[in-house]
Amino acid sequence: MGAGSQENLQRDSVCPLCFCKQQLSVLQSYYELENKEKGKRASTAHKKKTAIPDEVTAVDTVQQILLNYLQEAGPQDDGNLFSRWFYLCMWYKEDISSQEKIIYYLARLKSKEILRDSGSGLALSRDWAKKICLALGQKNSFSRGFDKILSLLLASLRENSPVIRAKALRAVSSIVEADPEVLGDKRVQSAVEGRFCDSAISVREAALELVGRHIASHPDVGLKYIEKVAERIKDTGVSVRKRAIKIIRDLCASNPNADTSHAFVEIISRVNDEESSVQDLVCKTFYELWFDEPSGSHKHLVADGSSVPMEIATKTEQIVDMLRKMPNHQPLITIIKRSLTLEFLPQSSKAAGINSSMMTSLRKRCELICRRLLERILQVEEGADNETKIHTLPYVLVLQAFCIVNPTLCTPVTDPSQFVVTLQPYLKNKVDSKSTAQLLESIIFVIDAVIPLIRKPPQTVVEELEQDLKQMIVRHSFLTVVHACIKCLSALSSAAGRGPRLLEYLVNLFYKHLSGPNSDGQVLGRSLFCLGLLLRYGYKLLATSENQLDFPKILELLKRRYLSKDDFSLKVRAMQALGYILIAKPDFMLRKDILNLIEASLSSDVDYRLKIQGLQNLYEYLRDAESQLTADSTGKPTVPYATNGGSEVPVAAGAGDTNICGGIIQLYWNSILERSLDMNDQVRHAALKIVEIVLRQGLVHPITCVPHLIALETDPMEGNSKLAHHLLMNMNEKYPSFFESRLGDGLQMSFRFFETIVSNHNVVATNMKSNPIAFVKPGISRIYRLIRANRNSRNKFVHSIVRKFISDSRSYPTIGFLVYCVEVLASLPFTSPDEPLYLVYDINRVIQIRAGAIEANLKNWTSMDQQQDVVGQQDVVGQQDMVDNVMHEPGGYPDQNLADSPEKMRNNSCSTSDVDMAKLQEDCHDAIALQLLLKLKRHLKIVYSLTDARCQAFSLKDPPKPGEAISKQNIPLNINNTNISLPSCLQDVALVYQDFKTLLREDSMDYVLYTSATVQKKRLTPRSSSKVRRPVAVTRGRGGGRGGRGGGDDDDDTDDDDWIGGPRVLEFTGGRVTRQRVQV
Repeated sequence: MGAGSQENLQRDSVCPLCFCKQQLSVLQSYYELENKEKGKRASTAHKKKTAIPDEVTAVDTVQQILLNYLQEAGPQDDGNLFSRWFYLCMWYKEDISSQEKIIYYLARLKSKEILRDSGSGLALSRDWAKKICLALGQKNSFSRGFDKILSLLLASLRENSPVIRAKALRAVSSIVEADPEVLGDKRVQSAVEGRFCDSAISVREAALELVGRHIASHPDVGLKYIEKVAERIKDTGVSVRKRAIKIIRDLCASNPNADTSHAFVEIISRVNDEESSVQDLVCKTFYELWFDEPSGSHKHLVADGSSVPMEIATKTEQIVDMLRKMPNHQPLITIIKRSLTLEFLPQSSKAAGINSSMMTSLRKRCELICRRLLERILQVEEGADNETKIHTLPYVLVLQAFCIVNPTLCTPVTDPSQFVVTLQPYLKNKVDSKSTAQLLESIIFVIDAVIPLIRKPPQTVVEELEQDLKQMIVRHSFLTVVHACIKCLSALSSAAGRGPRLLEYLVNLFYKHLSGPNSDGQVLGRSLFCLGLLLRYGYKLLATSENQLDFPKILELLKRRYLSKDDFSLKVRAMQALGYILIAKPDFMLRKDILNLIEASLSSDVDYRLKIQGLQNLYEYLRDAESQLTADSTGKPTVPYATNGGSEVPVAAGAGDTNICGGIIQLYWNSILERSLDMNDQVRHAALKIVEIVLRQGLVHPITCVPHLIALETDPMEGNSKLAHHLLMNMNEKYPSFFESRLGDGLQMSFRFFETIVSNHNVVATNMKSNPIAFVKPGISRIYRLIRANRNSRNKFVHSIVRKFISDSRSYPTIGFLVYCVEVLASLPFTSPDEPLYLVYDINRVIQIRAGAIEANLKNWTSMDQQQDVVGQQDVVGQQDMVDNVMHEPGGYPDQNLADSPEKMRNNSCSTSDVDMAKLQEDCHDAIALQLLLKLKRHLKIVYSLTDARCQAFSLKDPPKPGEAISKQNIPLNINNTNISLPSCLQDVALVYQDFKTLLREDSMDYVLYTSATVQKKRLTPRSSSKVRRPVAVTRGRGGGRGGRGGGDDDDDTDDDDWIGGPRVLEFTGGRVTRQRVQV
C-alpha cells in the first residue's frame, strides 16, 4: 500500500496492522472453538469438510482495518451496517473456501461484540481509508475486467444506431462520474471527441455534457478538449452551440491563466447568431469574463508602475490576444456595446431595474481597460523599431472599439485631454505601409471622437493637429487615412473654435485642381474625393463663413466635366463626390437633374461599378440620417441645416429628418429594388443593404419589397440569401398578413431572377449549369419553413402557387414558369402527412373544375383539323384533274400557280385562316398546365405513399394529428417527357390532346400501379414529343365549350372549405373513355 514507517496512521502508539492481525488471530480462535462445540454433535464425515482458517494474511489484515474504520468512524445506522455487509460479501465471494468459513466472516463483522477491545483508539484518516478501498478493489473481478469493458463501451460509440451510441455514451458518463481522470485517457478522448461530430444532435450534446460536467473540478483535463469543443460553437444545433460556449466559459473561470484566445474567437463569431438566445449567451459569457468585477480584484497592481490592477491588465491582454486572431474588430464592438448597456439580461431583470452601483462598477472597469491600453501603446512603441510597429495596432484597435461605443471612456475626469495629447505624436509617422495606414486611421478616429468632448483643448496640441492633418490630407497615399483626417479636421475646427479658415483653403485648393487644365487622372481622382468629403463634413462650418459656397457651381463642374467623361475611374470618383455632397445637402436629390443622374447610374445597362457607387451613395446617406436620429434620441445638440435659395425643406435634424429621407428613398425605391435582382452579386448586395436599413427605419411600406426578398432567398451568394432570409423572418413576425399576401408574387419574381442568373454564364457555377433548379430549392424551402407552423399560412402559400396554373382571360403565365412552380412544389420540405395531402386536394379541385371544359375544347380543335384534312384532299383531286386537262390541250402549258396547287393544298392542312391561333394556344396552354399538375400529383402519391382512399378522405375540417410521422421515398420528379411546346398550327393540337387524355386516364388509377410499373419497368415508353400523333376518331360529341374556364376563374377566390372533391365517373364503352365531371 506504500505506507512507510514514518506515516502516522494513529493517534497513539498502537500499530493498526499489528492490532488487526492480533484481532484476527483471536477471531480464528473463536471460530475454532465454535467448530469444536459443533463437532461434538456432528458426524465424522462432517468434520472432514470443516475447514480451519489459514494463517492471517496481509490482505485479511488490511480488510479488517477497513471494517474497523467503518465501524468506528461511520454513523451507527443501517447504511453503515449495509456497507460492511457489502465488503464482507464481496470478500466472501472471492474466497475459494468461503463456504466452510461462514462463521469466521460473521465473527469479523461482529468483532466489536465478540472482543472486549476492538480498537477504539485507532484513528485512521479518510484519505487512508480511500487508499485501502482502491487497493482492495483492484483485486476483484470487476477491476480486472475494467479495461475490456471500457474498450467495448468505446467501440459501441461507433455503432450505426444513434440509440446505441447514446446509451453507450451514458455508460461512459457513469464511469467518468466515478473517476473524472478517465477523460484524460487517449482512447476515451479520441472516442468522445469523435461523438462531438456525431450525426445526431442529441449525441453531440450528450458528448459535450460529459466533458462539461467535469471542467470546473478538473481544468487540466478540460484543456485537452478545448479545441474540439470550440469547433462545436459553429454547430448547426442550437443546444450544442450553447453547451460548447458554457463549457469554455466554465473552463476559463476555473483556469484564468489558460491560453483560450482561439476559443474566444470561436465564441465571439456567434455574437450575431441567428438565434437570439445564443447572442445573449455570448454577451453574458464575455461580460462575466471581462467586465464583471470579482472580489478583491483591485488589491494587486501591475509591477511596471501602472495604476491599473493586475486583474484588469490580464483581462486587457486577453482581449488584445483575441483581436490579433480576428479579421476585424466589429464583433468586439458589438460585445462592448451590449455589455455596457446590459442588453443580454433577461426582460425580468430589466423590468425590475438595473442596480446603479453595477453600472458604475462596469464603467469604471472599462475606463481602467482603456487606461491600460494607452499604457501598453506607449510601452510597445518605446521598445519597438519601425519594423515592429505593427505590434501596436491591436492595442489601438481595441481602444478604437471602446471609443466607438462610448468616447467618454477616453476622457478621464482628472485629465480629459490625456488620450489626445498622448496619441497626437504618432500622427507624424512617415512610414508608407498598409499596417501603418490602419494604425493612423484608428488613432485619428480616437482623436476625432474625443476632441468634441474636451471643453478647452490645449492650443499647442490643436495647432500641431491641424498641421499634421493638413499634411496628410494633401500628401498621404492611402485614401482611408485621408478620409479620417478630413473628418477629424472638421471636428477639430468646430470644437476648438478655429473657424472654417483651413477648410476653405483646402476646398479652394482642390477646386482649382479640378477646374484647371490638369490631366493627371490620379491627382484629379484624389481632388474629387477630398472635395466631396470636405463639403460633407465641413458644410455646417463652411455655411457660417462670409464667403458662401457656391454649391450649384460645384455640381455643374461635376456634371459637365467629370460625370460625362470617358475615363471610367474618374466618372466613378465623381459619382462618389456627388454622393458626399448630397449627404450634406439632401434636398438636392429632389431636383430633376440630380434625379436623372442617380437614375442613370442605377439603370440596368451601365457598368456594375457605377451601379455599386450609386447604391453606395444612397446607403451612406441613409446611414448618416440614422446616426443623426440616434444622436437626437440621446439628447445631443443638433445644428439645423441652412438652405440655399429655392424652396426650403423643413429639416429638424439635418439629413436625419425622416420626412425628407422618406421622400427621397421613395423616389429611387423602384430602381433600388430592380438592382437587388441584378446579375452582379456585388450590386445585389449593395441594394440589399439599402433595403435592410430602409425597413429598419420604416421609410417605405414593407409589402413593396416582399417579392424581391423572396427572390433573393434563392440567391447563389450565401451572404445575400442569409440577409434576405433574416429580413423576411422579421417581417413575418411583425407583418404576417403582408408577408403571406405577396408569396405568390414572390415566386414569380424568383422565377425571373432564376432566369437572369442562369442566363448569365459568367456567374453560374458548373454544378448549377447541370442542375439549375437545385440552387432554388433551399431558398424556397426556407420560406416554407417560416410559415409551416401555421396551417392556414402554409395552405395559402401552396394554394397561391397552384392558382398560377389557372389562366384568366387577360394573361397566362409562361410554360417555363409553370414547370418552375411544379419543381418548387415537389421540393417543399413536408414534415406531416397533412401537407402533401392538402396539395393533392388542391390539385384535385383544379382538375375537377377545369379538365372537362379543356378536354372538350381540345376535342373541338381536333375535329376542325380532321374536317380541314377531308376538304383539302377533295380539293387536291379536283385541281389535279384540271392540270391533266390543260396538259393534253395542243400547245397547252400548265399555269405555274395551278401546277403548285397540290403542294399548297398539302400545306393548307395547317392553315390558320379560319382559326383564332390565340384561342387555340390558350386552350393548349391550359391543357399543358393541367398535365404538369397531374404529373406532380402522381409524384406526390408515389413519394409520400398516398392512396386514393386517403386522398379522398382528406378534409380541411379535420384537425391534423399531432406527432403523425411522414414516410418519404427519395424519388426525383421527372417531367422531361412532357410536351411543353405550344402548337404553331391546328394539326399540332392532336399531340396535346392525346397526351392530356392519357394523363387523365392514368389519374383514375391508384399510385400502387404507378409504383409497381416503375419498379418492374413494364410501362410503355412515352411517345416522342417530336412526332405528331393522329387522334382516334370521336363518334360522340360532348358539351362543356369554353364556359368551363369561366367557372375555374370564379373559383380562384373561393374558400377551400366550399369545395367537396367529387370523384369522376368513368364509363368504359369499347375502346374509348367517357368522363362525366361534376361542375361546381
